[in-house]
Amino acid sequence: MIISDDTLKVLQNFASVNPNLVLKPGQKVKTISEAKNIMASADIIEDFPVEFGVYDLNEFLSVHGLIENANVDFNDKSLTMSNGEQTIKYYYAETEILTQPTKDITMPDAEVGISLPESVLGQIKRAASVLGHMELSLKGENGIVTASVLDIKDATANTFDVVVDRDNNCKESFNFIVNIPNLKLLDGDYFVSISSKLISSWQNTNYPVEYFIALERSSSYGV
Repeated sequence: MIISDDTLKVLQNFASVNPNLVLKPGQKVKTISEAKNIMASADIIEDFPVEFGVYDLNEFLSVHGLIENANVDFNDKSLTMSNGEQTIKYYYAETEILTQPTKDITMPDAEVGISLPESVLGQIKRAASVLGHMELSLKGENGIVTASVLDIKDATANTFDVVVDRDNNCKESFNFIVNIPNLKLLDGDYFVSISSKLISSWQNTNYPVEYFIALERSSSYGV
């Protein structure tokens, strides 16, 4: 099996959510953060023939990168990467010691849906870095939705605001707060579905990957 560049990018991204991973047979890969506040899943073109654990995903990707165009063969306790001249034997980790999703998340009915292009997400992350803030507010009023980077504990702190929707279907007032360090997203444009039950779904519109991200308890809807 040759692992595609798209799948390698997904695995690299998932390593930022959780450094270890359990890969299972089938064309879907899932991960969950240690704090259980981020869960991600992606459809991939590969179909891994066995279930195996990777304790350090970044290390695995670095090892894979040692051999150009490596063909991966799977055995009972290890896999081999080879190009005919070079070979690496890489042992699986015990899946029982790794953090992995135990069930799928059923997204509640979402009151709000917002499109966030990659350019706006980049602005948000740059503003957070410059201002030193960790909260993203997605605030709606009469269908106008504004994304703000701010410190919710300091009303006098500098803020960054950008209008992301001027005619949202939701006309209720809301203020959903997301911890910016939880936005461990693969590059691309996103459609964000948000539920007042304090969970959000971030669907990449360029690649079949989805993230479920918990909202902060300071969020509000309809008040």
